[in-house]
Amino acid sequence: MRGGASVTTLAIPPRRRAFDLVESVVTQREAPVAGAERPFTAYEAAAAEALAALARAMAPTLDEVREIAARHGLSGSTADLLREPRLAVLLADRFPFTPPDAAACRAFYESDVDAFRTPDLYEGREILIGGQVVDRDWRAEAYSRAERIVAMLSYDRRVFKDLLIYSSAATRLRDGRIGPVPKGGWESEVAAPFFSLKAGDVFPLPVPSSLGFHVLMMDQITPGRRRSFAEAEGDVAHRLVTKARIAAAARHLQALLRKADADR
Repeated sequence: MRGGASVTTLAIPPRRRAFDLVESVVTQREAPVAGAERPFTAYEAAAAEALAALARAMAPTLDEVREIAARHGLSGSTADLLREPRLAVLLADRFPFTPPDAAACRAFYESDVDAFRTPDLYEGREILIGGQVVDRDWRAEAYSRAERIVAMLSYDRRVFKDLLIYSSAATRLRDGRIGPVPKGGWESEVAAPFFSLKAGDVFPLPVPSSLGFHVLMMDQITPGRRRSFAEAEGDVAHRLVTKARIAAAARHLQALLRKADADR
C-alpha cells in the first residue's frame, strides 16, 4: 500500500484458475446446473470474459491454418483442408481446456479399464551378421550364413550362445538380447518382424537392414497388467484433455468452413 491508498484485490479461489473460470462462465451461461456453485461476482465475470477473449485470440486464423497444413504436407482446397481430420490434431494445442476433475477422470477410466493396462513386454535375442552391405558378394555370403543360423536355431534354440560368436561386436556385448520392451518401443529397422513373433519363434528368414542381416528370435512375452485408477489417473486426465482439445479444434475448423462458405 502506497500513500495510504487502499487496494482492492480480486480474490478468486485457487480452483477457479484461468480456463476453469472461462469454462464455468460458458457453462453457467448456456445451461446452469442444479446445485452449481454460486454465481460469479462482477469482478470474476469480467476476468472470465477477458480470459475468454484471450482464448479466442489464440485460435488460428484461416491463413495460419493453411500455413500449418503446408508445414505438415497437407494440401488441397480450403474446404478440403478444413475437413481434414488430421488438421484438428495438429491444431489441438492451440485450444486450452479446463483440466478434468477426479469424477470425470474416474468415469472415463471405468468406461474402458483395459485401455489403461500396462503394455505387453517383449524379450528376445538376435544375431547380426554385419559387414559390407554395399558389396554384392559379401551380401550373398552373409545371407547364406544367416540362413544356416536360422535353420540351426529353429532346430535347437539352445545353441544360440554358441552361434553368437558370428554376430557383430555391438550385439555380442549385450549377449544378443532385445528387451524387455513394449511394442513400438524398440527403434530398429527390424522391429516389425521382431514384434510379429510369438514366444518361442525364430523368424524364418534373415532380415536385412542397413547394418547387415539379422536372425531374430522371441523368448517370452509378458502380458501387461490392469492399472488401478490411482496409477492411471495422470494418463486418464491427459487423454481427456487431449480429446477435448482435438474436439475444440475440430469445432473451430467447422466454424471457419461455415464462414468460408458464407463468404463465397
